[in-house]
Amino acid sequence: MLSNIEIIVLLTLLSVILFVVGVPVLLVFSNWAIGFSLFASRLPVQNIAIVPYEQLNSFPFAAIPLFITLGALINEFGISRDIINFTRSFAGRLPGSTANTALYTCAVFSAITGSNSATTASVGKALQPELEKENYDPDFAAATIASGGTLGIIIPPSVLFILYGITFSVSVTDLFLAGLVPGLFMLGGLSVVSSYLSYSRGYGRESETTSLVNVVRSAWDANVAIFAIVILLGGIYAGFFTPAESASVALAYLLVAGAAGKQIKSVGQLWNVLLSAVVLTGVIIPVFITSAMVQQGLSYLGLQDVIANAVIGLQHPILIGLGMVLIMLFTGSVLASVPNMIITAPLLAPAAAHLGLSPIMWGVIFMISDAIGFITPPYGLNLYIISGITDLDYTTVARAALPYLATLTAVWIFFFTFPGANPFP
Repeated sequence: MLSNIEIIVLLTLLSVILFVVGVPVLLVFSNWAIGFSLFASRLPVQNIAIVPYEQLNSFPFAAIPLFITLGALINEFGISRDIINFTRSFAGRLPGSTANTALYTCAVFSAITGSNSATTASVGKALQPELEKENYDPDFAAATIASGGTLGIIIPPSVLFILYGITFSVSVTDLFLAGLVPGLFMLGGLSVVSSYLSYSRGYGRESETTSLVNVVRSAWDANVAIFAIVILLGGIYAGFFTPAESASVALAYLLVAGAAGKQIKSVGQLWNVLLSAVVLTGVIIPVFITSAMVQQGLSYLGLQDVIANAVIGLQHPILIGLGMVLIMLFTGSVLASVPNMIITAPLLAPAAAHLGLSPIMWGVIFMISDAIGFITPPYGLNLYIISGITDLDYTTVARAALPYLATLTAVWIFFFTFPGANPFP
């Protein structure tokens, strides 16, 4: 008869093997969580059903499918070109005008969809061909878009901030507010790198002149998307709506605007929107549930205390911070964003509190590390997405993204070291 420790070791080894050979993370985590509940703990079998119910029985969770549907509607309406023209009206004067336009377009899409994958895919399909036509190196163009996609979970509203707030019982609205300044710093850093590399390598066409008239005109052309952002963020920050209510109002506005502007031409369009939203929601929620079950198992084993004590045991704040950075870089590079958030964030939370970080600021700092993982091999989800869209080799795109990766890491370390630089912690 195997002991509980032996069962846990076997379950963990099996899960690692499944992960390495490419089995989807949902099945890997399900294997460990269900096996642990059935054979290696005193938790009742009913716990396998109780955890999903308790995790999903939360009103803020209603915002997630609504945000996903908003992004699907934007794509279906085909107004991405209006957004691109708007961002080009002020980013076009920078060196590497189209590369910077791609980054600023990613920021606008992030403020609508709250998703890194949706942002990367939408901007990649719209601007990668244009970048290549203007003689940008294809790998650099793809790396620029993938790096811009990291803004999707930092610039509010963010689906992962919602999941974080629900999981760790902190205010989603406060997380949105606290993510705004770091998100803008990330955008600024990416833009500086893009401008420098484009100028030094002679990428793209000449910088364009711009004027207030062009900005206003292009903003009016993109008024549907811009007003949706105003409703989303304005309603939340003004205290009129919760994130879920704000998403509902913005969704209703988009449907009315789409009908009035004749972007909605058939019921089939709405069906496509709902189908894509259901599929993406169906991908996120099961991973969230199984990750929560794994985290429960790790807490049951006391692993959280072991890791927290080991990191805090380094004693000096610099060593504690360095230990946390190394752990976050590793887990962010090998785990998907949702499992990484649910499993790693609570393990390091006591060390973050020891350093004097508020729960809100710790959530933002961890989410930035999670975002960096989107362009960090071997996982690097955004790299896989853009590689799939462009048929470019994953490793060459990852290599081209290194300057952006270094810049995002610098922004992350800055806010980790100086959390007071964020006026909304």
